[in-house]
Amino acid sequence: MVRVISQETYDEVVRENIEEFSMSPEEAIKEAVEQFKAQGVDLTNIIKDLSLNDGANDITSCIKKLSECTKSKEHEHAAPLLNKLRSELEKDIARRVFAGKNGAYSILLDVMTSCKDDPILLRLALKTITALMTGNPDLLDETGIQLQKRLLESNHSDPQTLQLILKWIRECCIKHELNRQKIFKAGILDDLKSILAERDASIAVVKEVCVVLRALTLDDDLRHDFGKAHEHATAIARQTLQTLTALLSTYKTDKIVVGEIMLTAAALIVRNEFCKEFEEAGGLEFILDVFTNHPDVEKINWQALKLLKSLAGNDDVKTHIVTSGLAPLIIYAISRFKGSEAVVTAGLGCISALTLKSSSNAGVFYDGGAVSIIIDVMKAYPNSVNVMQHAAWAIRNMSVRNNIESREFIACGVEELLNNALTVHTKTLESDIKAALRDLGLQVQLKEQWTGKGHALKNDQ
Repeated sequence: MVRVISQETYDEVVRENIEEFSMSPEEAIKEAVEQFKAQGVDLTNIIKDLSLNDGANDITSCIKKLSECTKSKEHEHAAPLLNKLRSELEKDIARRVFAGKNGAYSILLDVMTSCKDDPILLRLALKTITALMTGNPDLLDETGIQLQKRLLESNHSDPQTLQLILKWIRECCIKHELNRQKIFKAGILDDLKSILAERDASIAVVKEVCVVLRALTLDDDLRHDFGKAHEHATAIARQTLQTLTALLSTYKTDKIVVGEIMLTAAALIVRNEFCKEFEEAGGLEFILDVFTNHPDVEKINWQALKLLKSLAGNDDVKTHIVTSGLAPLIIYAISRFKGSEAVVTAGLGCISALTLKSSSNAGVFYDGGAVSIIIDVMKAYPNSVNVMQHAAWAIRNMSVRNNIESREFIACGVEELLNNALTVHTKTLESDIKAALRDLGLQVQLKEQWTGKGHALKNDQ
């Protein structure tokens, strides 16, 4: 079990090291850190040099002075204080936790409320509270959520401020399930949808809206076994998927926004009908254009591959993806970006999804040279769990209904690669790799997961 201590306890030990053992400040800190770590204490949220630093009171001093500025409405003194506080908060998580415990959150809410008509000061406050809550989202409360809503609704015509509001909201959603649920319940989707629907929405704002939409669909909070990622994605898709698809054409010349929209669509397409809806809106043709127009842009190729994998959840769309000519482009993307583990993993995921229970799709990938590419990336990434897992899935799905074609894998030496992977990744990938070996018709030792004890069944009737 991880142990924690307070900042005061840590500071007291450092002072004792200096006063009682005549250590230098550097020695005192090093000794205290080693001592606590040996005891299994987590020092992540501890500021190591707080008691020794001449600027140790910077955080508490800034918070106090900001409170005084808000009460006296002397906002002209707030700007340098906000900049100074943000500079401290950006140093590490320990300072952010310390500031949160000393009232920084509520003071910054007061500052934003009182200076909502001063865009320059409001932006500074938004940057500061975003710094405060980066990796520290527990501070958000109902007052903060309502302020986020009001600021969104009143700053549609100010792209700079709008971007900062959206960045703050995103940080509140990262690794915090309850925040996501409360923000969603507050009706933020209506505001985000309204921003996307504006004809003159700036590229930067559209990008930030996409980031927030994806953040609302995350499932990354280990403190909660069950979240509402699927429910959020479904609700967002129903209200925004058509708009997002239309925006692909609107911003087709900007690869950054196009990539963000595709990645967002991939996160939202969690139901069969959404795959069809995206296709009917011309989505496949657009993805085809992306591969054709941006063959050398790694990130947008990765984003397109992620979207294609999501679309493969619909059997009809899966067939249309292959028949529309996207299969060779997928293979080509993996080949072209073999040096990118992210693109390779996404590409193998595409092949796996598109060939699942589809021998005809698998045949197209065989004809397109997928086997040699899969073999090449397995050789290039023998220690990557993600690559080897997705490769095993792709091999299995391409082989299970294509026994004759699957001999190409064997001829290329896949057996040795899979057995080597089995040795390296036994704990994590044993079942996946053995399934691939089995469906290739190769020798594999399978474990019987459950066996009876040999007793005869009894009939009580």
